[in-house]
Amino acid sequence: MLEMYLFINPLGAKCYEAEQNILKLAGRSSKKIQIRFIPLLNLQSVSKVMTTWGLKQTDLSLRNKVSDLLYHAILDYEAALFQGRKRGQNFLLNIQHLLYEEHQEYNEETVHKAAKLSKLDLSMFEADRHSELAVKSFRKDQKLAAEMHVTMPTEMVVYNLDDFDCALCVRNCDSLAKLEELVFEENTKDFTCSKKILPAKNTK
Repeated sequence: MLEMYLFINPLGAKCYEAEQNILKLAGRSSKKIQIRFIPLLNLQSVSKVMTTWGLKQTDLSLRNKVSDLLYHAILDYEAALFQGRKRGQNFLLNIQHLLYEEHQEYNEETVHKAAKLSKLDLSMFEADRHSELAVKSFRKDQKLAAEMHVTMPTEMVVYNLDDFDCALCVRNCDSLAKLEELVFEENTKDFTCSKKILPAKNTK
């Protein structure tokens, strides 16, 4: 069985593409695959959003606003995950669909629309997205990224749970061809194997 940890930027267009590719391949594969989308907040995440949105990188005021928006977007995703991994992933994909295919802004209206599309309990979601539990979950995910030496969105750590000698660190997961090599051909020559990556731990 494969366990995949895709580190994502919930406001990232490339991450949206990578998430869809991974879910699509998992659906086609005969292997048992567990997928976890882990949010990542750092300077690179913020810079990628600013580039996607055509914002000036040197504008510190804009950078702070984007950082704050990304932080709250992650808390919203963490809150959605409290209602189950599948609903949480659906919420993430619905948010990104609204942003990049329907060209809506990330605001309260968009969040509530994505929550309804994902069949979340809205009163529970509203309470959870402002809770200390969501903050703790966010911190846990950032710690996991540090333990796995992940620094960029769309990096993925893959464990073969039948063979724990090492984990694969897959970069540029928006490349469908590379992912097909990994899932269907087990071709690992283009991937990084690092024994420094910790064994998979219980997470969402």
